[in-house]
Amino acid sequence: MATKEEVKASLDKWMKVLDDPEIADEFEGFNKTMQFEFSDLNYKIKMIFENKTVRLEEGFDDKAEMGLEVKSDLFVGIANGEIDPMEAFMEGELKTKGDMDSLQKLEIFMDIE
Repeated sequence: MATKEEVKASLDKWMKVLDDPEIADEFEGFNKTMQFEFSDLNYKIKMIFENKTVRLEEGFDDKAEMGLEVKSDLFVGIANGEIDPMEAFMEGELKTKGDMDSLQKLEIFMDIE
C-alpha cells in the first residue's frame, strides 16, 4: 500500500503535465472535477480543472463529473509508468465513473513517465 504522500506526489506529477502550453491548450474550456477515491487509504481527493489549469483539493464531491476508485499502490504504479492503465482497467482494478469523453481526455496524464 502506498502512502497518502506518495499518492499526492503522483497527482502532483500529473498536474505538472499542464505546465506544457501545448497540452494546456487542449484543456481550454475544460471545467470539470475528477474525484479520486483510494479505498485502501480511506483517502479522497479531487482534481479540479478550470480552463487550462488544475488544482487539488482534499475531500469528496458527489457532483464530480468523473471519478476513479483505485488502490493506492496501483495508482502510484500507473503514475510512474510501471503499470499499464488499460490493462488494469480491463482487469477491473480501476473503477471509473462519469463522462467517458472527459475521462478519455485525461489519458494524456497516463502517458507520462
